[in-house]
Amino acid sequence: MSLLHSKPTSPLRVVLSYLFLLVTILSSSGLALICEPATEGITGVGEEYSITNLEKLSVIGFQASINYVYLPPGSTPIVKIVAASEEPEVTVDVNGLVTILPLGSNCEVPEPTLPPICATVSRDSELCIDAETEDPTESSSASTRNTMMKVLTAPLLLSSRSAGGSLCLLAFLSASLPFAFGAGHEAMEMCTPSLQLEISLPQDAVVSSKFGDTDHYLAATVDTVTWGYYDPNATAQITIQSGETITVEVITHHASHDYAKMIRGDPAVEEIFAWEAGQTLENKNVPKLPGSGVHLVTGPIEVAGAEVGDVVEIEILELDPRYNPVTGRCFGSNSQKFAGYHYRVGNKRDGTEYVTTGGTEAITIFEFIENDAGEMLYGKPVYMYRFPNMTAPDGSERTFDNNPAVTVPHEYNVGYDGMLMEEEPISYPPGFDDTVVTDDGGIVYLSPDPATLNWKVPLRPHLGTLAVLPNNTENYINPDAPGGASSIPPARFGGNVDDWRIGKGGTMFYNVEVPGAMILVGDTHAAQGDSELAGTAMETSMTTKLRVTLHKAGSLPKKVESMPFPLLETSTQYVVHGFAYANYLDDLENPSDIFSEGATLDLAMTDCFVKTRDWLMDVFDLIEEETIALMTTAVDFGITQVVDGNWGVHADISKWVFEEGDTPFDYSCTPSKGPGRARRARMLKKQDRRHLLEMHGVEMSPEDYASNLYSRVTKDCETCHSSGARELLANKFLDAKLNFAKKLVSHEETLRKL
Repeated sequence: MSLLHSKPTSPLRVVLSYLFLLVTILSSSGLALICEPATEGITGVGEEYSITNLEKLSVIGFQASINYVYLPPGSTPIVKIVAASEEPEVTVDVNGLVTILPLGSNCEVPEPTLPPICATVSRDSELCIDAETEDPTESSSASTRNTMMKVLTAPLLLSSRSAGGSLCLLAFLSASLPFAFGAGHEAMEMCTPSLQLEISLPQDAVVSSKFGDTDHYLAATVDTVTWGYYDPNATAQITIQSGETITVEVITHHASHDYAKMIRGDPAVEEIFAWEAGQTLENKNVPKLPGSGVHLVTGPIEVAGAEVGDVVEIEILELDPRYNPVTGRCFGSNSQKFAGYHYRVGNKRDGTEYVTTGGTEAITIFEFIENDAGEMLYGKPVYMYRFPNMTAPDGSERTFDNNPAVTVPHEYNVGYDGMLMEEEPISYPPGFDDTVVTDDGGIVYLSPDPATLNWKVPLRPHLGTLAVLPNNTENYINPDAPGGASSIPPARFGGNVDDWRIGKGGTMFYNVEVPGAMILVGDTHAAQGDSELAGTAMETSMTTKLRVTLHKAGSLPKKVESMPFPLLETSTQYVVHGFAYANYLDDLENPSDIFSEGATLDLAMTDCFVKTRDWLMDVFDLIEEETIALMTTAVDFGITQVVDGNWGVHADISKWVFEEGDTPFDYSCTPSKGPGRARRARMLKKQDRRHLLEMHGVEMSPEDYASNLYSRVTKDCETCHSSGARELLANKFLDAKLNFAKKLVSHEETLRKL
């Protein structure tokens, strides 16, 4: 049995071992030789058959080898015969069952008589094999052959289904081992007929995902991701038309921080991260080239008809974490990396220095907590450990978290408060069992002691990297970076902007720099604060649904006519992004110097100021003086990130300032604790409020009047989630008005006395 493009996963080991045992027994019976497949002279090669359900495929009498792709649920796959050693006969019955068997074989398919042997694949599915009761070790050669011929009689599906909805097809085999044949197949004694199939989607298929129907689906596989660079010679993985939607899978480069939670049982991620002993980084499944960045980037996606001077609009319609298919749970990682700003400070609170050796960088593993409806609530830290000193599979020493291809070899699947998620040690398969921790005592865990982890993180799912391919990426190429520009520094083309606002509901605009635009997606985050202080966010794998619209150069919307930067638009604001070097690939003689030259907020603030000023003047027809007045009173400048070599500053511009009408702006809420408590103490007493209202002929109670006044002064405050906060703000409005009335009353009494 050959599973092309896949590796055995831990939950399937028992079953795959069982299949291997069957093949071994067959080998001893004289059926070990597999006939060499061919394409020439074989009728039926190249034929394609559509099946509505994978269980509708049955292969009998052939040793089957299947090349697969990842199929989202609800899709209608195509089965293609690639090669065969004998002419295949294909029949389709009234129920749509497609059966493939050697021509004229007269195969008999006996019914299974025993309960299946099962292995858990995910929390809601099992992998099963039907088997006979005969014990091969006690059977004669003839009876063993007869028994094994009848072993697999029903369709066998090796799959993993996640709560997130993507179906990951490993292989589909039905009766892939030989069955009992009738007359005319004496040649079976010499070799077993072989068949090569390919299961894929039709190119024009409308793909169904958990997000609903999309026009295209781009899975993250060893063939569709690049590790750490923008390749100037990249060819499109897929081509889409303007206005079409596409679902894109993104794999986090930090999955290696916890194999059991973020890699194991997910075949695509296993293939991407697998690193066999003796392999170099350059010749592993997904090459990690010298001088490249760290991100796994999916794409590129070609936009049909896109030319230099056009603008592409990318709407982020959906964004959801990738569930692990074994556990059905979502996890992420944060690394306090050497690239973090705290390393620039230099010393810890106790005075010791931050150093780039194992034991300094802390890793926190998070789980995304959801309610019964499947809605994500927050990120909860599971456990924390110090990044260890390690020997990588190529024999190199890793003393700090600079290479995400190296799997951290935890002995156990660590859980909350140090409680293990599994009692048995983790079993690492080939490709993950060659990393060695060299620290005495192994990995140092910080939880449950001294870290309490008694806190949680608000989720802000977003795309850390979204880009069009730059037209000058070849400038980055040097002996240290043979692949292309590093994925780490952002610039005018977008890239690793790391703005948490680039999430669901947001729309990004980019200037097209190369034909086809060549969109790239990566570095998905579940949460991040402005600045991404420690070097990383809450890194996790995600799947996103995008809609791409092409705006031609001759008919650009006014807001993007003069836009030398990636622009974000949400329902309430525009966000202008500035960088220390807006075009570092051209501005620097050696673009790889950006990691030292671009580490400045002064240049980033200057760039963002100029872009914001010019954009406001061009789009809203303001003169420069009123633009500066608007910027200083209504625009929020913030630190986007201080970790990506080319530091960033963004400007948040509320759309409200340009809207017509008298709708008031939503005031931020005054907290009911802390300083707010002192203000509450200075408020008028209830009887004073009632007395003043009666003096002015108001028949409403103070509470009702305050509520009425609040609704007239401002809309419901979106950031006020508690009734106490709203009540406090309403009472502040009421007190302001009554204090003024009180002063008037006092003034009238003074006049009477005079």
